[in-house]
Amino acid sequence: VERAELALDERVGPLSTVGELESFPVPYYMTTLAETGALGDASAPRRTGGAGADWNRALMRALGEGLERYAAAVYRGTDLRRAPPATLSRAVGPDAFVRPDDAPAVDPEDPIEWVGAVDLAARLADGDGTDLVHVPAEAALFPPPTERHFRRVTTGLGLGSDPVGAVLSGLTEVIERDAAMLSWYSTYEPLSLAVEDDTYETLVRRARSEDLRVTALLVTVDVDVPVVTAAVHREEWPRFAVGTDAAVDPVTAARTALTEALQNWTELRSMGPERAREEPTAIARYADDPGPARRLLDADGPVPADSVADEPPASRRAALSRLVDRLVAADLRPYAVPLTPRDVDRVGFTAVRVLVPGAQPLFVDVDSPVFGERARRVPAELGFESRPDRSAHPYP
Repeated sequence: VERAELALDERVGPLSTVGELESFPVPYYMTTLAETGALGDASAPRRTGGAGADWNRALMRALGEGLERYAAAVYRGTDLRRAPPATLSRAVGPDAFVRPDDAPAVDPEDPIEWVGAVDLAARLADGDGTDLVHVPAEAALFPPPTERHFRRVTTGLGLGSDPVGAVLSGLTEVIERDAAMLSWYSTYEPLSLAVEDDTYETLVRRARSEDLRVTALLVTVDVDVPVVTAAVHREEWPRFAVGTDAAVDPVTAARTALTEALQNWTELRSMGPERAREEPTAIARYADDPGPARRLLDADGPVPADSVADEPPASRRAALSRLVDRLVAADLRPYAVPLTPRDVDRVGFTAVRVLVPGAQPLFVDVDSPVFGERARRVPAELGFESRPDRSAHPYP
């Protein structure tokens, strides 16, 4: 936290201000970013929030979210390589990614902007220089230099005290959102979890003080990494909110998912019903009436969270290798784009954007869904049915 606070300076810092907005059921901070348009060609959203089980964790979450967004927006278009896909020998083109149905066809002779990336599987295997590739700048930067082939999302942005930590953060977010979408838009049946953890129990008690009940669910699909959705629900508005996380340890995932669910619930409470209904997501619909999400609250189980855990990895690098190996086993290949600006590096942090081209993205505009091949194939392989026409997902 102390290092992250070094980034705070109203005149010259990456982050201008931070302030506590809520203290219960979880501490919740809001960070204001510097105007990135003064430093490059993109203007990042100025505000980000973060919550945690205690004040230090909440503050770090808010500062970290701000630094991620800042790092992804500080670039000059003139520094990006511009070339047709057909002319690059090691490039992951736009057509490798899940894109909207109405996205234009990719012309291999039409120049687009590119940034450098690391093929994580190749880097971990040998690191002999064949791990460097180009990926579309539009998929890596936020806000993107153009909006042609993709919808703008922040999935995969990661921040850490070193490159391994940053990549772990971005990878787990991609895995989490892929699993959340595949499990929701199918007949997949999640399994409820019993979580024995002091921090988790503290969060449950705080939720109960707001008359909220808590349900934790395992929603892991074919990527063999624990993904947990936590739902908080009650009879009064806001009646329902969810959070999701992936981690090598399911207890850690459950703890973070519940923190996020309480953050999302707190944000709904602060917005109120009318303002919440203006959001492009379906969060207000479920805050009004859990409706189709009730199946999450009636899942089989519970089973102990520890029972779905593997042996703990020996190190963070071992954890990274495990995540990459399990993505590759599911026919997914992850890439990491270095994003760290000098001022973020000076305060001791690394920022990356992790891209997994075939992964199912979490789409924000629930009335205009985006589905990839995995949304159809994976449920069938696991013995379920794909249901892309299901009611809109409840994730923010």
